[in-house]
Amino acid sequence: MSTPTPGSGTPSIPLTADQRTAYEALYDKNEAAIQGTTDVDLLKTLNDTQLNIGNLLSADDQYHIQQDTAQFKALLTAINTTNDGLKDLKKKIAGVATKISIFGDVLAAVNKVLTLV
Repeated sequence: MSTPTPGSGTPSIPLTADQRTAYEALYDKNEAAIQGTTDVDLLKTLNDTQLNIGNLLSADDQYHIQQDTAQFKALLTAINTTNDGLKDLKKKIAGVATKISIFGDVLAAVNKVLTLV
């Protein structure tokens, strides 16, 4: 088995899909190694590594949750702003409709007068 060349440094959060898949695969293989060893020193190192990988994956999950929360808040703000504008438009249209109704009554009265003259 050849040893791959390391990447260019520490992965950033969020992890890329390939990075996340690699860490998840490593987590699973590390778990199998934990279950398959009785060497106390190796078991300690494997457990520490498992905790570190789990923490990294959790940090990536938290990033995505925070990002989703921020997107949700931005969307909610846009919805509320739009709905406030729609409420204002509704009031203005209702005012115009009332005026149209009044002018309709005036027009009907004018028509009545003109039909009687």
